[in-house]
Amino acid sequence: MYLTAMTHRDELFELTLRWMNDDFHPDDGETLTRIFVYESAISAVISERILRLLGGFWGSKLHARRVRFKQELRERIIAHLGALTPRMAELAYSYRQNPKYFFPYLPIDALVITDLDSHLLALGRIKRMARVAEKVSFRLVEALYREIRSKARHLAELRAAQAGVPLNELLSSKEAMQNDFVQAEEAVACSFMDKTIHIGAESLTINDIIGFKIIAPQETLDRLPDMLGNEAGVHIAEIEKHTGNYNAVNLLLDVALPPANVLTARLAEMDWDVARRRGLDRDEIRRNIAGYVEQGADSVRIELILTTPEELMEAEFGRSIHELRVLRLRQRQKYRGPLGQNASYLIEYMLALASSPTVHIPELPIKMYGRYLPEEISALKRGLYGSPIDDGLLGAFYLHEGQAEQILPVDRLAEES
Repeated sequence: MYLTAMTHRDELFELTLRWMNDDFHPDDGETLTRIFVYESAISAVISERILRLLGGFWGSKLHARRVRFKQELRERIIAHLGALTPRMAELAYSYRQNPKYFFPYLPIDALVITDLDSHLLALGRIKRMARVAEKVSFRLVEALYREIRSKARHLAELRAAQAGVPLNELLSSKEAMQNDFVQAEEAVACSFMDKTIHIGAESLTINDIIGFKIIAPQETLDRLPDMLGNEAGVHIAEIEKHTGNYNAVNLLLDVALPPANVLTARLAEMDWDVARRRGLDRDEIRRNIAGYVEQGADSVRIELILTTPEELMEAEFGRSIHELRVLRLRQRQKYRGPLGQNASYLIEYMLALASSPTVHIPELPIKMYGRYLPEEISALKRGLYGSPIDDGLLGAFYLHEGQAEQILPVDRLAEES
């Protein structure tokens, strides 16, 4: 995965590519955990800068409140958005009638940003590990599907050459085309076994790990890009305008980090107890801040979404609810074969390891060329937290040694064995 909001994104991508190629190093778990621990602190510094920038844009001090579930976020949007148009009021009423219809228990990591009068100005969020894993796996599956299709086309070309006709004149049965695809899939799997697969960083790039949604009338939003363009250390890398069910302008910003010595001093002031909770030596992490900062990129990329109050209500309660867009994206996946599943499993496991108290693992348990059920992956991830087996509903039902003989006659046990 290539996460542009991280300063050590190249190191993380190289580790991901090695794991895909079944090239595991004993210290990979520690490296992975260390990256995410440091980057969580750096992301806080970036978020603080964006909040200061937005405060200057509005000419107001800002108040940020963290929320952890979608229902709380939606409640606060309605409470702090201010005057509602008839359509907005209709959407709020629909929500009040059945809030459980709006994915209430979806966990999030978000900020509700208001002015001193409690008027909603912006929302901030850092993508949760599960969503990062899903987005990366979507990209990875797309890349694998392209690779498999390319190899399948090559096999079809070989069949066409043997038949003495151009590919576009080859008459192929459904079985023959399916066989081409299966062979191509097996060839890509063998590439993972041979450690020869290569997927470019652009195929695994995620730009919106850190994001802010600015909420204002359109005339106010129109001024923001110019202000950002004049801000030292901020570069607008991309502008994308969405129209239709979802209406907003998405900006990708490259934000410069403070000078290395300033950033190091800022990070040194932080509480690094999170390192201990993730299995690392807290004091060692603090001692190595300077080295980590110096070896990383000097800027990161974040997303800024510009939307009006009316469109915010549509995105949370109306025609373009974000969760429904995610569900549709999941349903549109073209490739659902074993390589795609394994790609998703591998990324899930990587991020679970990064966020767990486990640092060292004896081997890489998930191979791109293996076969797994979701229950196996769940057990592997639970194992990182010290509980690999789900006891289930009868977890208290335990037969100690010798108890079976007391329940069943010995001769019956012999018969059944």
